[in-house]
Amino acid sequence: MISREAFWYIMPIGIIAALLQFTFPLYSIPFWLLILFLGYLFRNPVYDYSSDPLGIVSPVDSVVTSISKAEDPYMKRNAIRIEFEMDLTDPYILRSVTEGKIANVWMRHPQSGNKSKVRAARIQTDEGDDAVMEVYPSRSHQIMCYYAAGERVGQGKKCGFLPFGSKVVIYLPEHSIIEVKQGERVLAGKDIIAHWPRS
Repeated sequence: MISREAFWYIMPIGIIAALLQFTFPLYSIPFWLLILFLGYLFRNPVYDYSSDPLGIVSPVDSVVTSISKAEDPYMKRNAIRIEFEMDLTDPYILRSVTEGKIANVWMRHPQSGNKSKVRAARIQTDEGDDAVMEVYPSRSHQIMCYYAAGERVGQGKKCGFLPFGSKVVIYLPEHSIIEVKQGERVLAGKDIIAHWPRS
């Protein structure tokens, strides 16, 4: 399956390829090959998504590049920070790490010294647990996040698109049970990266 966002990238190339097909057929071949390659890059894989109610899933197909204790700059709390780095050929779908309500949305990093353009959202579960998902611009300098404050999202549901890959950071409560290790490859919406803290 190909993501609907691919249309805006593939359509212009498809028009050129079709025109060349009727005038200079041999010259159209590289464009048809490029369309096939873009179709692969903009794929939307269907996994057997997690149904663990206490599980927190990976937001993107990526590699876990760091796990550390840090201050959550958005909620001003002690937290566990997990960073994910997407490769150019990873699927570009951004998925919600948990089920809940979008309680807050930030359009920039709250620390004045950090001028990174980011989009962050606080997702609050029905049990009152909070996860902050911080999304950095993709390699095409775009941030396509399909949510707004007050909306409800499902665990593993598509909530954004990051063409050509990006970095995503998750801030979790400091006593969350981490289920992944640095350097591990994870699949969006499928792999459990942590569980909510419970006594």
